[in-house]
Amino acid sequence: MHLTPDDISIGITVYRRLDYLEQALRSAVMQTIPVRVLLYDDGCLDVDGIQRIVATFGGAVEYHRNPQTLGLFGNMNQCIDKSPTPWVSVLHDDDVLELDFVERVLAVSTEVDQCCLFCGGTTYIDSTGKPFFIKKPSVSERWGHLSAESFAVENQFSFPGQLMHAATARRVGGFPEKSLYTGDWELWFKLTLEGGTVQLGTNLSYYRSHLGANRGTTAASKSGRKTPCCAAQVKRNLARLSDEDGNRPSFDREKWALNYGPLYRDLLAYAWEMPGWLLSYNRRLLLMTKPTSRTSHVLHWVSRILGNQGIRLAALARAFAALLGIVMPLPF
Repeated sequence: MHLTPDDISIGITVYRRLDYLEQALRSAVMQTIPVRVLLYDDGCLDVDGIQRIVATFGGAVEYHRNPQTLGLFGNMNQCIDKSPTPWVSVLHDDDVLELDFVERVLAVSTEVDQCCLFCGGTTYIDSTGKPFFIKKPSVSERWGHLSAESFAVENQFSFPGQLMHAATARRVGGFPEKSLYTGDWELWFKLTLEGGTVQLGTNLSYYRSHLGANRGTTAASKSGRKTPCCAAQVKRNLARLSDEDGNRPSFDREKWALNYGPLYRDLLAYAWEMPGWLLSYNRRLLLMTKPTSRTSHVLHWVSRILGNQGIRLAALARAFAALLGIVMPLPF
């Protein structure tokens, strides 16, 4: 496989949040190997503001405004459906690409026989751009293939810094537009089944974790639906896998919960906003995990003794600590 810059474009989605858009656009336009950059506006109310930002790039950004609002995953599908190139990378307006993202993928592509999705590692940053967490690649080499089995039980990379074959993405249905949270994971899994995924053993992007009102991840976390959506996605993925005899792997909830990671970040941040039944579901999953810190040990015991009210009291204590300037774990 040999990709060229003419094979690649970067599609950036925006709705009504302009806080970080210029930085996202700059990371796409200023690539060490330039490619086409397209901005898909899904209904920004500040038309003058978005036009001013686009104008600062002197024609390097191709601006498109959807005739009607399509929603998060619908707008992401616009990047795929209207891609002027065979390969496309989708970038949200609050995330950032490494400036050598395209260069690194092009260099690896010459060593790859076949795949339809490239990805890499990601650094998590807060609203100010300060790094606080690194999601390292699963591969330890320069690059490696990711299996469908690994993608079935866990999303193997954070969203930004991916490059997908547009025609294959369209053929498997693109992003499911009614998804509440895991639509990107579902597409990555389907692409891995269809033609394979290659992960680079290096950081390719920056994922911004913040509490903005227009952020879909925040909305899913506040409602308590984030973890149930992930569990349901694992079930769907496993249902698509079968061996030579047609046997499908079953979903082991306790094993999955152990590998899923600490839930206390979202619970401490959003317990007061979750409906009781969703809080109960999240609390049961929490108790299947192993405490990984002093905070999570305390939360386990409080939730065992006091149930949902214990979680809500812990969330209140977190909010009080924040008022006193005590730093608590960031939700992401």
